[in-house]
Amino acid sequence: MIVEFSPHRWHQWFGVFIVGISCATFSQQSVADEEAIEQVEPGVSENSATEETRNRIDVGAIFLDGLSADSVNGSISYTRSLTGNSNLSVSASYLDPDTATGHNSGFGDTIFSLSFVPYVKVGANPWVPRTVGSGIAILAPTGNADDGRSLDAWVVAPFLGLVIPLTGQIFFAPQLGYVHSLDRVLGGVDLRLAFTEIGFSYVSDNGFWASYFPQFVFDLERDDWAINHRVAVGKMFSQNVGISVDYVFVERFAFGSDLIVVQGFDEQIELNVHFAY
Repeated sequence: MIVEFSPHRWHQWFGVFIVGISCATFSQQSVADEEAIEQVEPGVSENSATEETRNRIDVGAIFLDGLSADSVNGSISYTRSLTGNSNLSVSASYLDPDTATGHNSGFGDTIFSLSFVPYVKVGANPWVPRTVGSGIAILAPTGNADDGRSLDAWVVAPFLGLVIPLTGQIFFAPQLGYVHSLDRVLGGVDLRLAFTEIGFSYVSDNGFWASYFPQFVFDLERDDWAINHRVAVGKMFSQNVGISVDYVFVERFAFGSDLIVVQGFDEQIELNVHFAY
């Protein structure tokens, strides 16, 4: 399904959003705002809750929904909080042979991301996206393109954004970015995409979280608009272990999704187990 948008209408919206980003950037952040994102760790005493989560390992199963077939892939990622305000993440997927052009399963491309959030400390908690705030994401074509497990090109995506606490449990994460492939990707096309993401997340004191991240994408090659969606709910059962379920709908390229490599699929459900320490 392709969503059509009026370019003139969305150019106006894009300008309003950029002005909003600028105002938020130069506004003074209070000490209360700086502490609001530092949620109480669930399932532990109040004293141990002050310990910052510096590392996270995510292991997941990805259920792909296609027009004529379904498939299950695997994923693994590691996130390291470097300073409390900056995170480094590495992730890769293990692709099912049923969705490959050949018959060999194996790991796909590897994604590296480095992000920085001014004013607030986010750590490596499971509810923190791997590309939050400002930074860069790089896709390395480490998969086998002959088996359909790689885009077969390097892809870079610089992004600029903020994390703005609205209350002690809700934060707003606006972001602007650009996706650029250094060569033609699988299928013989160039990736030239500008995007705007508007994320909202709710994190409760008992370790439950929910988030919605719509991403508005303008394809510079095709000269049209599309929308990617990610909805997530999760729960930490202790300070170190939790699970989450994500629903993802992709119309254009999105980092961390196998749907562009695997043709004929546009929806995925991710079931993740999180290990934080």
